[in-house]
Amino acid sequence: MRPRGLDRRCCILLLLFLGALFTSDSSSSAAWKPIRPEDIKMTAQDTGDSQAEAAILFREGGLNDDSPDGTSLKVYVRLKIFTESGRRYGDVQLPYRPGDVSISDVHARTVRPDGVAIEVEGRNIFDKLVSKTARGVWRAKVFSLPGVEVGSIIEYRYRQTYPAGFRFFAFDLQSDLFIKELRYSIQPQSLSKLDVKWVTINGEDNRFAPAWNGTYQIKADNILPFRREPLMPPESAVKTWGWLYYSKETEKDANRYWIEYGRRVYSGARAETKPTPLIRRVVHSITLSTDDGKEKIQRIYDYVQREIQNSNSSAADSPEDKKAENNNSADVTIRRRRGTARDINRLFIAMLRAAGLNAHVAELTTRDENFFHPYFTDSFQFNSELTAVVASDGSVQFLDPAAEHCPVGLLPWEKESAPALVYGKHNPRFVTTPITRAAESVESRLLKVTATESGDLTVREEDSFTGQRALELRNSLCDRSDESQRKTVVSRLQDAFPTAVVDAANVKIGGLKQTSGSLSLSCSYNVADGAQPTEKRLLLRPAPLIRSSAPVFTSDRRSNDIYFRYPAGERHRIIIEAPDGYEPEQLPEAVDMDIGAARFKSKFTVEGNVVILDRSLVLNAITFPVESYKTVKAFFDRVSQADSALIFFKRTR
Repeated sequence: MRPRGLDRRCCILLLLFLGALFTSDSSSSAAWKPIRPEDIKMTAQDTGDSQAEAAILFREGGLNDDSPDGTSLKVYVRLKIFTESGRRYGDVQLPYRPGDVSISDVHARTVRPDGVAIEVEGRNIFDKLVSKTARGVWRAKVFSLPGVEVGSIIEYRYRQTYPAGFRFFAFDLQSDLFIKELRYSIQPQSLSKLDVKWVTINGEDNRFAPAWNGTYQIKADNILPFRREPLMPPESAVKTWGWLYYSKETEKDANRYWIEYGRRVYSGARAETKPTPLIRRVVHSITLSTDDGKEKIQRIYDYVQREIQNSNSSAADSPEDKKAENNNSADVTIRRRRGTARDINRLFIAMLRAAGLNAHVAELTTRDENFFHPYFTDSFQFNSELTAVVASDGSVQFLDPAAEHCPVGLLPWEKESAPALVYGKHNPRFVTTPITRAAESVESRLLKVTATESGDLTVREEDSFTGQRALELRNSLCDRSDESQRKTVVSRLQDAFPTAVVDAANVKIGGLKQTSGSLSLSCSYNVADGAQPTEKRLLLRPAPLIRSSAPVFTSDRRSNDIYFRYPAGERHRIIIEAPDGYEPEQLPEAVDMDIGAARFKSKFTVEGNVVILDRSLVLNAITFPVESYKTVKAFFDRVSQADSALIFFKRTR
C-alpha cells in the first residue's frame, strides 16, 4: 500500500499538470487570429487564376534584431485551399541550417469549411534531416495538417532564432502561391554603428522598400505567384526577395565600389598567402627546376588535393575534421594538413607564389544558388573563391584545388561561366570563368543486345564519362563503399528497366579514384519482357537502353528561362541482334536536327539480322531564354519521339 500523503501529492501534481496543459492549449488557441469573412469567401478567381490550387491569405513576420540573445523572427502564415491537388500544401517543411538558426514554437491548425478547427499536436511535429553535403547540413521541421479539404483554411506559425544575429537577412517576398497580404515588421539593432540598408532582388524596390515607423514596415498586397518549373535558374536568381543588411559602405557607383573593394582586400589576402620557409621547402621538394609553369601548377595541385584534407567535406573522418577551422595563414594549413575550402585555396596560392607564379585570390557567386548582381554594392553576395593565375599577357587561368575529384583545367559546374573578381593592388577586375565545352563532358554508351523470341533481352553495357559528367559521377560514388557504389549503378539500370536482373558483383567501375581521365562502367544484365512479341513480329523500343538525360517538357507555357547546369553531350551505339528466325523489317526514320545551341542525330542501319542505332545529342548552352521555349520544347519533343520509336523484327520461319 502507498502512504495516503503520497496519493494526495500525486493528485495535486496531476491537477497542476492538467492545469498547465489546458493553459498552454488555451494560450495557443488564443494566439490564432480570427478567420475573416473575406478569407472564407475568397475563391481561386480572386487570385486572377481560376486554376489556382491555393492562395496565401496573409504572411506576417516580426523580426527583432535588438536583443543581446540574438535575432528572432516570428512567422505567421495562413492559406486557403481551392482544389483537391491544393491539399498538398497541408504537408509543410520549415528548413533550417543547424548552428546558424533554430526553429521553435511551431503551431499549426486546419479550419475546415464548417468552422471546426483541428490543431496539430506537438508529438506530430518532427525534425528531419533534409540534406548533408560538403557545403553544409540542412534539417527541417515537418508536419502534416489534419483534415485538409477543399475550402479549408490552414495556418501555422513558428519562431526562427539566430543566436549569432545577422549582418544580412533574406526575406521571402514572393511564393509559388498568390499572396493576398504580406506584412513584415523589422526592429533593427538600436546601437549598431552600421547603416541599415535594403535591396530588393528581382523585383521593384519601391513596392517592397521598408518604411520607418518606429520599426521598419513592409506592406504589399496581391503579389503574383512565382512559377516553379523544372530546369529553371536557381530560385534566388528569379524569385522576388529582399536583403536587409548592415553596412558601412557608402559608395553607390558599382564600378567604383568593386574596384575599391578588390584593392582593399588585396593586401589582407596577400599577407595570408605569403610563402613561408616551410611552404618554399615543400614546393622545392615536389617540383623540378626544369618544370614550366603548367607542370608546376599540376604538381602543386596534385599535392594539395592529395595531402590537405578539406574539413568541409562530407567525407571528413570525424567531427574534428569537419569543423571549419579558418586557419589564419597558409603556413598553419600546411602544418595541420587540413583546412576549409578557403584555407586550401589560399595555401595553393602561397605555394604557386613560392614557385614563381603570379597567383591571386578570386571571389565569385556560385550559380547553383544565385546569380551575381553587380548593382548590389556589397561583397556579401560572394559565397566562394578560386585561384587565379595571371599570365604575362594578362590572361587568367582559374583553378579550384579544394574541389574533390576535380582535375586541373576543370571547375565544378557551379563555378563555371560566373563573374569572378580577381584581387589586385592596382587593377582588380572581373573575369568570367571559362565553361567546359559540350565535347569535353560526354556520356558514351555501347550496348550489345541479344533478343530472344519470347522478348527477353541479354545486354552487355560499357559506359564512359568525361569532364563534368565524370566529376558528377565521381562525387556521387567516391564516398560510398564498393558495395554501395555497385548497388547505385544497379538501381539506375533498374529505374529504366524495372525487370532487369543485374548481379551487382558483375558491375565494374574504372577510373573512380583518378581526378583526371574518363570514368568507366561496365556490366551485363538480363531484362525480362524487354521486347514485345506478337504472332509474327517482335517489337523493341530502344528508349530504356538509351537512358537519355534529355528533358521532357510537358507544359505548353513557360515563365522562366530554361537553365542547364553545363553543356554536355551523349553518344550511344546500340547493337541489337535479332533472335534466330527473325530479321529486321521496319526501322524508325533517321533524324537530324540543329537549333544552334543543341543538335540531335539518330540513325538506324542494318547488317544482316543486326540493327545498329547510332545516336548523339549535343547541348552547347546553359541558358535558353523563355522566348525560345516553343523552339526548345519542339526540339526535345522530337528527341523523345525518336527515342521512343519502335524497331520491328519479322518472323522468317
